[in-house]
Amino acid sequence: MLRVGVMVSGGGTNLQAILDAVDAGTITNAEIAVVISNNPGAYALERAKKHGVEACASPRRTMRAGKHLTRHFWRR
Repeated sequence: MLRVGVMVSGGGTNLQAILDAVDAGTITNAEIAVVISNNPGAYALERAKKHGVEACASPRRTMRAGKHLTRHFWRR
């Protein structure tokens, strides 16, 4: 199973389409494992949480460094 990470910044309509396709079996052998945003207020984070997908936000300056996100997700 391919574990996919999705980067979002807004409402998450594209994320929702992907989640729906996975649920419907249109996208097979893949799961959305994490959703990451540079915008803590992005509704896409709520969409992810409603589907049981881990979601987190990190300000843009932190994303450039990326060290804490890399450490967080590689520990899994």
